[in-house]
Amino acid sequence: MNILLIISKNDRYGAQQAFLNQAAALHRMGHHLVVVGRGNTGYVPESVLALGIEYHGLPLKGIKDIVFLVRLIKKNNINIIHTYLDRADYVGIILSLITRKPVVSTMNVRRYHFGYKLVDRVVIVSNKQRELLHSKRVPVQKIYLVRPGIEFGRFSNPDADRREAWKKKLDTDRYSIVFCHISSMIPQKSHGVSIDLVGVCKQRGENPFLIIAGDPLHGEYYDTLIKKIREAGLDQNVYFTGWTTELPELLSLSHFTLLPSIHEAFGVVLLEGMAAGTPIVAREGEGGAELVEEFGTGFLYNPAAGVSELASDILALWRDNAGYGKFSAQCRTVAQNNFSLEIFGTRLVKLYDSVCAQRCVSL
Repeated sequence: MNILLIISKNDRYGAQQAFLNQAAALHRMGHHLVVVGRGNTGYVPESVLALGIEYHGLPLKGIKDIVFLVRLIKKNNINIIHTYLDRADYVGIILSLITRKPVVSTMNVRRYHFGYKLVDRVVIVSNKQRELLHSKRVPVQKIYLVRPGIEFGRFSNPDADRREAWKKKLDTDRYSIVFCHISSMIPQKSHGVSIDLVGVCKQRGENPFLIIAGDPLHGEYYDTLIKKIREAGLDQNVYFTGWTTELPELLSLSHFTLLPSIHEAFGVVLLEGMAAGTPIVAREGEGGAELVEEFGTGFLYNPAAGVSELASDILALWRDNAGYGKFSAQCRTVAQNNFSLEIFGTRLVKLYDSVCAQRCVSL
């Protein structure tokens, strides 16, 4: 199958990682991919080119770009267009109208736009998004659940040398329990909840350590977190790594993966934590909570209850060596059996086949 993938942002958020995982999955399956993004340098283009996939950087605005993309579709005999993020979605809709090729859009965030009514299918990554689309009267038959996939082997078998380097740098052996919170440094990611959790664990006799991986390490929000850490007496218990590609190595040093954020469509890092064998913590009512509810791979943070009960549940599991070991193995098994790149790619191709078949019938 010949597939055109379009994404309209080039930063390092979860949507971009899910997009890259999708490209990797389909490429491995032998499908011909052409990727279009914003600009020719940065995280997305560099990652796509590293996979050996054809890439084109465009502003994604104006007639000139549309003409170029129409020609690209014809040249590569594209069967289907798959778009990520708002601008790419609307570009995909225009291209579909001109070329008569079907277009699929992945809804990466819990935010609606009118274009979802115009595409052939909307891929949702959690059922929380389904509720939003239903409320906006997007036809039920257009909504299709495909949760993201991850490079399971990379997270279940981290690089030994890199892991050892991080272990020495962070001196993790001096701590009794290690948490990891991976996300961009923005308020909605709720790093303060993770800091509060570590504080309670310390009060209850543990020597906890929180690794926070993400950027930027400057600005008003970051400054408020530093102040919170100092006031809680946790200066030696929290470490900010900044952005790094060595997440598997960090997770391999951790015992729990935290993502108590709000407005979270899903949270790919939760899958990565599961693959590393760490139980996860997601916020109740958010997309990532479905992993806990459906697969039993962790705990839910309830804002109304605070972190006290959550800390009790986490410490009870951690202090039960046999119980923690079984829980860890379960997390790995769920990740491998449900969220590998191979399974992700297979589900996408099944969707593409059905969309293309329906288009042929309608034409």
